[in-house]
Amino acid sequence: MKKVDVVIIGAGPAGSVCGYLLKKAGVSCLLVDHATFPRDKLCGGGLTPKCWKLLDELIPGIKYEYNSITKLRLTVDEKHVCDFTTETELRLVKRKEFDNQLLELYKSEGGEFLQGSFQRYDEQADGLVVTLKSGEQIECRYLVGADGSTSTVRHFLAGNHDNGFLILEQYEPKDPANRIEIGMSKDYDMRGYFYRFPNSEFDAVGYGDESATPQKFRDILKQKNIPETKLRGCHIYLKNDYPINDRIILIGDAGGFANRVTSEGIKAAFETARNAAEAIKTGRPFREVNARMFAKMQKEERFAHFFFKPSTVRFLGWLCHVPGAVKWCFDRALRPK
Repeated sequence: MKKVDVVIIGAGPAGSVCGYLLKKAGVSCLLVDHATFPRDKLCGGGLTPKCWKLLDELIPGIKYEYNSITKLRLTVDEKHVCDFTTETELRLVKRKEFDNQLLELYKSEGGEFLQGSFQRYDEQADGLVVTLKSGEQIECRYLVGADGSTSTVRHFLAGNHDNGFLILEQYEPKDPANRIEIGMSKDYDMRGYFYRFPNSEFDAVGYGDESATPQKFRDILKQKNIPETKLRGCHIYLKNDYPINDRIILIGDAGGFANRVTSEGIKAAFETARNAAEAIKTGRPFREVNARMFAKMQKEERFAHFFFKPSTVRFLGWLCHVPGAVKWCFDRALRPK
């Protein structure tokens, strides 16, 4: 039976960065993913200033292609529009290329990658045995679930198959305006928002809320005079209601760490990847190393219930007529501490 210190399921940003940090520290890893890379990934691909500066800290000198954006448009109920410029750029990446580059960085440190799918784990006195669907088994000290909102590791740990709420998206030809657009409405359900994120090649146009359906997205596209192309969907899991096990660590979207208001998950992927690597390197419990993230999720959840109230959305519509105030709020939220 193959033996490594850590098995990581999922080679997205969370899994690849966690593996990279562990390999840099001399910890043996096996990164497992069912996909053949480079693979496409449904995601607007936005890196906020907090996100890309954290990545620079974790992987000094990293280079990647991105579209620099400082222009934003906020629309509320299709009648209130606010255009403004942010003080610091947002970086829009193509996830197919970005994720593959992070995986290659992990490999460049001697990290081992295996194409396969997780089936189960069994706890033993001195560690774990991970079984893949191929029947291959790996003995390890830690199992890291980094396999997204539909995480099979989380499903096995928690015994349920809750995948969170649905995000729908399609690709559009680039808009010459080259700006991020966020749309809100008091008629959207909880956590509902529309977005247009322009990377260097195309615009990702999407919508999500807690009861999103393809037909609801089609209705919004029609309202905005956007032709339907090829709809795609993914889930966003926003809970930390699973058992916390110090040998089975969930990070990124698998652990429900995406932002409760914006659903942005790449920064949380990097943060929890760093915390998981630190817990494994030092032998400290993940629940202790990651305590601030767990507390942050609770605060964001309370704020989300306030932010998405119809009364708050109406206030945002009024605020659209004061662009300086909207700019101040966005800059404050995006500014690294």
